[in-house]
Amino acid sequence: MTHTLPRRRAAAVGLALSLLLTGCAAGGDGSSSPGPSETTTAGDGGSDQGLSAEQRREQRRREAQQQREDALAGPAEEHREQAEELVSGMSAEERAGQVLVGQYDGVDASTMAEEIERLHLAGAIVMPPNVPTGADGGVDVEALGGQLERLQAATDDEVPGIVAVDQEGGLVTRVGEPLTEWPTPMAYGAAAAGDGSEDDAADGSGLAVSGHRAMAADLAELGFTMDFAPTADVTVGPADPTIGARSFSTDPQLVGELSLAATRGLAAGGLAGSLKHFPGHGSVEEDSHVALPRQDGSREQLRERDWKPFAAGIEAGVPMVMMGHLEVPALEEGVPTSLSAAAYGEIRDMGHDGVIVTDALNMGAIVDGYGPARAPVLALQAGADLLLMPSDVTTAHAAIVDAVDSGEVSEDRLRQAAERVIALQLWREELADGELAAGPGVEAPEVLSEEAEGGSGGSADSGGSADVAGDLAEEAVTLVSGTCGEDLASEGIRILGGDAQDRARLSAAAEDAGIPTGQGITVRLIGGGQGAPGGDVAVALDRPSSLEDADAATRIALYGRTQESFAALVEVLSGAEAPGRLPASVGELAVGDGGC
Repeated sequence: MTHTLPRRRAAAVGLALSLLLTGCAAGGDGSSSPGPSETTTAGDGGSDQGLSAEQRREQRRREAQQQREDALAGPAEEHREQAEELVSGMSAEERAGQVLVGQYDGVDASTMAEEIERLHLAGAIVMPPNVPTGADGGVDVEALGGQLERLQAATDDEVPGIVAVDQEGGLVTRVGEPLTEWPTPMAYGAAAAGDGSEDDAADGSGLAVSGHRAMAADLAELGFTMDFAPTADVTVGPADPTIGARSFSTDPQLVGELSLAATRGLAAGGLAGSLKHFPGHGSVEEDSHVALPRQDGSREQLRERDWKPFAAGIEAGVPMVMMGHLEVPALEEGVPTSLSAAAYGEIRDMGHDGVIVTDALNMGAIVDGYGPARAPVLALQAGADLLLMPSDVTTAHAAIVDAVDSGEVSEDRLRQAAERVIALQLWREELADGELAAGPGVEAPEVLSEEAEGGSGGSADSGGSADVAGDLAEEAVTLVSGTCGEDLASEGIRILGGDAQDRARLSAAAEDAGIPTGQGITVRLIGGGQGAPGGDVAVALDRPSSLEDADAATRIALYGRTQESFAALVEVLSGAEAPGRLPASVGELAVGDGGC
């Protein structure tokens, strides 16, 4: 009997969209939504006279949406003015520190905290070696929270500190269990691609808001203030060795919609997010961690594909954009974009006046060619505001001070960068504390909350981050080939491929559903770019493109390795309809194709 996967998220999606869609600076048709200065109100001397009750209600709704959108989009004028005042009283050494985010070794943050105090650093980033583990192998959240508190306490009293992380979900997960485990970002693309209808796109964007808000809330509770996500790169498919399923899609418009929704979700959860990695890492064939990729597209070609999501996000308002390490001759021949004034100028020309952060300056594309002192100076000089992970933060700090003293970097450039970074931090703190029109714990106005399905009262709480992650896994699973609604697992499943954890999780999901393992159809799990020989059912755990050469009659794209993802797979193997559609092409199948 054909059945469908359960849908549990109606109220959360409805309200999440009310925070995002209509209130954006530009609508889907390119028209601007009116802000408070463009609309009339009942208190402005009767300028709403002649409007019907429904028109007045619509006016209030649009004003409320715009206020919430503005609160989530980044620093306001008051934050910039406060930052300007703070920076005016700083020395060159203090200003130099405020544009640097350091890294450290091991799980003891004491040395990093001392460097933050000594060099007046903006803060630090936490990477996997910095995350303490407990006896069960999961994250020791109490120990980690204590380390993050130590880092935050080391920053200057008047300026909130940065405690950053790379947490995208899927392959890029720095802080794991007991925090909620998320499918890959491409799962949002699969949920949003649907059949091309507005309802499917809205559901996908709503999940991206809800999912990233839930992720941010978990991280913020530990003490994080910044997440270098989402990935706004447009992957080109198998030729892309670095981004892959970290991208939402191969469709630039879909990537733009979902990366903006994700950024809004992170802000709603209390974190500053960042669109990354301009000028687009998804269409180059080298990994900038080890070499300098070359992008030979013209400006026109890049604006139509790689730059489109960034332009859309910037137009709507985002707090931060990350500059990647690529060579783009159309911008500047022979110079990494992170050190190129032309590349920063392109982002500014799009209208972004907030922070531009570099990708990690200790990556092979930069440190091998420029060293620990020159790279930070050249990046700042070119237009970067925040310098991430220089290979030696003490050397970087001294080099910046010397460059300002010598005039190589102007005092105005350093001051401008420090002001942007501090304004961002002031905004993020007020957002997290519930002092703006949106953010953690801030109820939506009645005129917005009453629109949410199920009358959620403004909380947009679908039962916690684990529930949202489960919803995402269910909505993403895609039947790439085979018969929709066919019960394949009635005699059991035999599991091949994947790694030990993948196989154990699928076995557990099958057991929970009463399906025997070790007999019946053969299910081969494919991940990490490995081949796909044999099997009755081929399942791509990460990139759907790995299914292109699979010869199985039934091919399924899962976009994740979470327990919830495998539970969704078992449902489909048992005859449930797979609701997802391809967010990336697989052979002759295009974006939006799928079997159900």
